[in-house]
Amino acid sequence: MKHLKTSTLIPVFFAEVTIGTLILAWWFMTEKSKTLKDFGWGLLGYGAGLAAWTLLVFLKPEDLKPLILLGVVPFLLAHVAYAKAASAKLPAKASTMMVITLSLLAATFVARTFFFPSEPYFSDQGLLYFGLQSVPVALYIAVISVSFLPAIRAVSAEVKQADLKTVFSVGLTILYITSIILVSAKDDTLLLINGFVMSTALLVLWVKALRSRKLLS
Repeated sequence: MKHLKTSTLIPVFFAEVTIGTLILAWWFMTEKSKTLKDFGWGLLGYGAGLAAWTLLVFLKPEDLKPLILLGVVPFLLAHVAYAKAASAKLPAKASTMMVITLSLLAATFVARTFFFPSEPYFSDQGLLYFGLQSVPVALYIAVISVSFLPAIRAVSAEVKQADLKTVFSVGLTILYITSIILVSAKDDTLLLINGFVMSTALLVLWVKALRSRKLLS
């Protein structure tokens, strides 16, 4: 029964975070600010990656690697948009940040695909693990930290409403932390807790975003 409940929750979790991320991406992409638009493009890539992994948990094919890789590509490329969002107000440093981000993206993809290949699998409870080795995990953390974390600060600076600024700052920081745990966790309990926190943060973010749009219209 416990396995059945978990197996049901996992697809629901992935579907919810995918939809939530895409809604949030749309909200950012319809804003006038270039910083917010670029961040929206990043979330769109993140959502595309999640969509591929959602398909994976629904289908559960024998070979998990093709759909994992299909999600990895837009997930990693999303960080180019995050880097653009983070450096929009810092043109002098924009090229440096972009070079660092692109270098880390290439290193991450090569490392996890060729030198330290991942071995994704489903646990006995039906949880998806990406099966990353230590070097790719470190590179993923570096990529997310170099681009997504600075982008959060840039986005928070663009939002003028005090309550919305606070929600975005806290909610996106939670998304940053949970994204790292999602790809690197090796424990069922941690992954379940992380999933709950991640889905709750996304729900609050997109609901707050849509409500603010209604109030401003």
